[in-house]
Amino acid sequence: MNLCAKLKLKQSVIASGLWVCCLPFAHATNFADCSEHFYQALAPEYIEPKLNIDSAELCFNGFATYYSGLTRTPLWAAEHLTRERLYQAEQIPRDDSFHSESRLPSRMQAELADYKGSGFDRGHLAPNADMATLAQQYDSFSLANIIPQSPDNNRYIWRNLESVVRYLTKQHGEVYVLTGAVFIGDEVVVLNERVIVPTHVFKAIYIPSTGEAGAYYAPNDDTERVEVISLDELALRSGVDAFPALAGEQTATVPNFAFRVSDIVDNSSNDSDPAQESIWIAIIIVIIEWLANWLRS
Repeated sequence: MNLCAKLKLKQSVIASGLWVCCLPFAHATNFADCSEHFYQALAPEYIEPKLNIDSAELCFNGFATYYSGLTRTPLWAAEHLTRERLYQAEQIPRDDSFHSESRLPSRMQAELADYKGSGFDRGHLAPNADMATLAQQYDSFSLANIIPQSPDNNRYIWRNLESVVRYLTKQHGEVYVLTGAVFIGDEVVVLNERVIVPTHVFKAIYIPSTGEAGAYYAPNDDTERVEVISLDELALRSGVDAFPALAGEQTATVPNFAFRVSDIVDNSSNDSDPAQESIWIAIIIVIIEWLANWLRS
C-alpha cells in the first residue's frame, strides 16, 4: 500500500491538511535549471509513478532536491562534488540557519516547530560540509533538504559515510551523489501530525574516473546497521533509479565501498607498488656494494 493510502487510513492521527496530498502540484522550479547536479544532466527517476504525487523539483545553490508535500520532507538530494569545491568548503565555518522553504505552498512546508522535542535530528540530505559558499550553506539548511533522522544514525553512521564520500571526491577529482529517504512498511511515524519519518536512508554514489557505482543503505534507527548494495538493488528497495545514464554491470555490481575513511587509508598504506619496490631494492644493492668496496680499499 502506498504512503498516501496509509495516511488516509490513519486520518484520526494525521492532520486533515494532509488530505490534499494526492492533488497535483505545479513544480516550484525545474531540474533543467540545475542539470549540473546530475550525471550527464539526467535527474533520478522513480519507477513507481505514485511516488511522484504532490512533489516539487527544487534547485538550490550547490544541490537539487525532489520534495514531497505528502511527507513534508525531501525524497532525495543530488550533488556533483569536486575536489576544488570541497577544499573551498573547508574554509567556511558552520552557521546553523534552519528555515522553512518559502518557495513551497504553506500546506507543503515543514516548519521548525515540527521537529521541536521530537527526539529526531534535523538531518541534512545534502550535507552542510559539502557547501563551498555562504549561499550554498544557507540553502543546505532549508527544511526542503532536511529529514527527521535518528540521532545515532545522523551523528555516527551517516557522518562517517559523508566523510568517506568527501575523501573519495578528493582522491578521484569528482563524485556524483544522491542521498535519499525511503518510506516502507505498514506503520508510519509522524512528527507533529505533519512530517513523516523515513524508515530508511540511502546514499548512492558514482565515481566517473573508476566507473564504480553503488549505494549505502541503512535503517533510520539507532542500530548502527548499514550495508553496501548495487544501484539495481537500491531501485528495488526505494523505487528510484539514482543515475539513469548508467546501466548493465555498473548498476548490477555491488562495489567495495568503505564505511570509514580510516579503512581507505589503511588499505592504501598496505597496497605496495612492485615497480617502486624494485627501484628501492636496486638502490639498496648499489649502496651496499659501494660500502663493501669502500671498506676493502
